[in-house]
Amino acid sequence: MRMLSLRNNESGFSIVELLITLIIIGTTFGAFVVTYTTIQNINKKSLDIVAANNLAFAKIQDYENRTFASLPSTTPAGSLQLVEDFSSSLPASLQSPRVGQVHINTVSANLKQVVVNISFGSGSNIRYIQYADFIQSNGLGR
Repeated sequence: MRMLSLRNNESGFSIVELLITLIIIGTTFGAFVVTYTTIQNINKKSLDIVAANNLAFAKIQDYENRTFASLPSTTPAGSLQLVEDFSSSLPASLQSPRVGQVHINTVSANLKQVVVNISFGSGSNIRYIQYADFIQSNGLGR
């Protein structure tokens, strides 16, 4: 006497297994996309900070290399006065609004303070770069 087997001999994946696999793959891909986007944003901010820092440093060096007599005198003594606005030369890659300014303070007849400020971005994303140095009538004073 022969018994009928009710066992199904088909092999493969069930619908439930396929759905679980798709959910896992989708979640992993979503996490990857979010992580990649975050890393790209952090990289852009870092590149912007480096670019602004390089520009500020180059500008302060430009003023350090000038003669003391060529630096404008400011009045009243002890107050920073705007002597140059180089905002238009800041790269467009920096987030708006972009502001680059040089201020000079005539501390005494033989000493001037030079301050370079760069700011970019707005709201909680605003970034500031500042360099300051003192220039004496007989050379650079650090």
